[in-house]
Amino acid sequence: MTWDLQPSRGADARPRVLCVDDEPVILQILRRLLEVQGFDAVTSSDPVAALASFSEGMFEVVITDIHMPQMDGLVLMRSLREKQPDLPVVVVTGQGTVDTAIQALREGASGMLVKPFTGEELLAEVRRALSTAQIQNEALQYRYISPVLDSIALTLSTAIEARNLETGEHCRQLGVLSERIAMVLGLDDRQQMTVRIGGYLHDIGKIGIADAVLLKPGKLTESEMAEMRRHSEIGAAILQVSDAMSDIAQIVRHHHERWDGCGYPDALVGTGIPLGARIIAVADAFSAMVTDRIYRPQLQVEDAWAELRANAGSQFDAEIVEAFGHVVDRDGCLCDLGVAAENSLRAAAGTSMPNEELHARLAMLPVLEPRGVALMREAESGTTHSGDRVSVSDGGPAEPSGGREVA
Repeated sequence: MTWDLQPSRGADARPRVLCVDDEPVILQILRRLLEVQGFDAVTSSDPVAALASFSEGMFEVVITDIHMPQMDGLVLMRSLREKQPDLPVVVVTGQGTVDTAIQALREGASGMLVKPFTGEELLAEVRRALSTAQIQNEALQYRYISPVLDSIALTLSTAIEARNLETGEHCRQLGVLSERIAMVLGLDDRQQMTVRIGGYLHDIGKIGIADAVLLKPGKLTESEMAEMRRHSEIGAAILQVSDAMSDIAQIVRHHHERWDGCGYPDALVGTGIPLGARIIAVADAFSAMVTDRIYRPQLQVEDAWAELRANAGSQFDAEIVEAFGHVVDRDGCLCDLGVAAENSLRAAAGTSMPNEELHARLAMLPVLEPRGVALMREAESGTTHSGDRVSVSDGGPAEPSGGREVA
């Protein structure tokens, strides 16, 4: 996921570096080395003037000498940080002033260069400072934006539920399952959030599918199936209006891709499929198979597990199927991931619910049939579903007689 806390200068803009040193030769060397490596270097031999003209967002990183006649580098760093608290600053020092440079590091300098330094050392420090700042920005964004995105995603899930009664609970359940897979795989908090919200919103595109197709209890025609498959592209288009949702949009677009390249909409293969979409694909198929649908009854948990295992390495990423075994047990209930993991998941979900109650409410079985689905089944008295064979995907090794997908 791409976050941007600083004013944008366009996708093609080069990172800007402010270099402050009272030695013109040093400034020339800094400018030459940085520009060759794709940075936009701005130099100043007067720290007082540099501070006076500085404003937040002008530069991605600052390189400053420590001992300068007009203003000490530590004073300059403190003053710049008053204007932009998260600004990365690399200090430059001579051999005889290392103690001062260490003081600068203690006060929050992002890195240190000791004269004479090589081009490799310079670029390593600048890139390290930029990387650290990006990590800090992403952590800040996660902290403040995660609850907002969760709220928006759950609101949209409710809209899906109103549109298609069997889907809303599936979306919320899928968010929980996918996040737990992400945790088992060792993804960080931000990636777990991305996958969780991707689970909530994976079927948002079904809002754009006609009722005659979406709610049809019987077999879909080829043209109807083509229309149904559009939901992944529609969903991605809905989410791509915001850069902050770009990774989530990719999950939504590709959650029906197959490991063997026979999926849609882009026939991606293997690791070419975004990891989040591969996670969603496994959780989506399992959740759908053990849930009653308009066009067929639910499978038993052991049968759903058999389908996942049979299609690991063809439809699904086998590593993720294996990880799913640490998330849902053979009885269809959530596995306990340990005290620390469970506390982290509850915190991310914004709930203080005890583990036992959380597991009971999120247990995969039994899944109650939505009232609207039952009513539609009664209305379709001439249609029988008892003989329908569920498949983990259309065109796969176990094609359903109803010509439908599991999700």
